[in-house]
Amino acid sequence: MKRYLLLFSFFILAISSFSQTEDLGSWLTFSFNKGIVKNLEFNFDQELRLKDNISNINLLYTNLGATYTVAKFFKIAGVYRFIDKQKGDGSYGYRNRFYTDFIFKVKPGKWSLGYRARFQGEWRKGGYNSNLGNMPEVYLRNLFKIGYKLNDRWNPYVATELRWQLQNPRLPWANGFNRTRFYAGTDYKINKKMSAGTYLLMQKEWNVNDPQTLYIIGLEFGISID
Repeated sequence: MKRYLLLFSFFILAISSFSQTEDLGSWLTFSFNKGIVKNLEFNFDQELRLKDNISNINLLYTNLGATYTVAKFFKIAGVYRFIDKQKGDGSYGYRNRFYTDFIFKVKPGKWSLGYRARFQGEWRKGGYNSNLGNMPEVYLRNLFKIGYKLNDRWNPYVATELRWQLQNPRLPWANGFNRTRFYAGTDYKINKKMSAGTYLLMQKEWNVNDPQTLYIIGLEFGISID
């Protein structure tokens, strides 16, 4: 596992040298999952994101959704997200996001290999003056994840996400590959119903004006009930 963490650190140092704007933030997440019927689960997430060297609120979002287990290795999720996001002038505007996840995961021995394809659309609503609010920004996001089960409680992992913008009504010429994320973290099982996690994340923008690189410290706490 040390080998993966060293590689992750190398990528951060190498890629950050090309960035124009950098910031340190923190993402704090609470999750609640409850089984409804066989193979169907209700999902709730509440997340606070801080920016400007963890000194100001960037956004607050709420997820409401459900996940259906199609097979042991394959799940489908549908989610609505309400976002209250700070704009550049310090005021806030809200957004509506809908997305569908196709999640694949296999576990050869103590290892786990995962892939998630996410198709999402996001609408800007209250607080925005654009007359294009009814036209969504559309993205395709691909997440690849490798985990390792150290024991019954600790599960470290590394992951990367690649994002393509399929539609931007405000900048129609800016479609295409525009963001990468690199993760290194660990999940900790507190008991049968509660878990916690922490991770480091580097996010870099591509093919946009004034690309930004973010370094994120993430903390998670979750409750799952059958």
